[in-house]
Amino acid sequence: MGYSNLEDYFGDIVGKAMVGRGVSSHALAKQSGLSVFDIGRVTSYDLIPDEAMIHKIADTLGLDGKKLTRVANGWVPEGGNDRFQSERVNVDRVILSAGMEVNAYVMKCLETGEGALIDAGGQPDRISALIEQTGARITHILLTHGHADHVGATAEMKSRTGAKVCCSEVDAQMFGGPVDVRVDDGWADRIGSLEVNALSLPGHTAGGIAYATEGVCFPGDALFAASLGGARREAYTGQIEAVRQKVMSLPSDTKVFPGHGPITTVRQENDNNPVIG
Repeated sequence: MGYSNLEDYFGDIVGKAMVGRGVSSHALAKQSGLSVFDIGRVTSYDLIPDEAMIHKIADTLGLDGKKLTRVANGWVPEGGNDRFQSERVNVDRVILSAGMEVNAYVMKCLETGEGALIDAGGQPDRISALIEQTGARITHILLTHGHADHVGATAEMKSRTGAKVCCSEVDAQMFGGPVDVRVDDGWADRIGSLEVNALSLPGHTAGGIAYATEGVCFPGDALFAASLGGARREAYTGQIEAVRQKVMSLPSDTKVFPGHGPITTVRQENDNNPVIG
């Protein structure tokens, strides 16, 4: 099972930017020249305007017009469904149904066989099957944020694996599940011989965390291929800035494993994501 499309379509990106920037349909219509009716058609996936109009919309919403046009024309990241393997680490994915499609990942240290489960949104039997397939000994459950579609099976997976659950303090309070380790920006721990570092990415939730190590990054819903998880006003702009500073500054070939949608890379997002510019 894999993805053939982005998590967020053209209309989603425009709609999230309107909410994030606090721009109403009437204000966008006035600035872009598109009618209020047609803006509704854009956000309901019924209309993709011509390139000139896409650039006007982008300028009003603080998006990159060239990149937004590329998304409108069907861009998807290369390798969006590829299994990741390097000399020291493997990453495998399962796409779960937790009210919507959501990703869970198993990262395995090849030197020691120890591993981490990144997010546990539901369907614990399917997560367990992935763990068995990889042969990883799960020592950590790394939660990127506290939304139900990412944490719904946490208690069950902790029971099955004996792993310690890691989550930010703020988001741990949000979902109220078992949390053994409170993490924040700069937190680090070892999974086998891999040092995993936490990057604070507040916005979509106040305590959103990315986990990064040796060529891989798991940003949860703070970053999708060509988009990001929804946020409002200061949280939206703060999330964009945090992603720019902490994720887009990683080596360009770093693999990015988002909470929803296809896998991407830092290079591909720098080149194609209209939200982060």
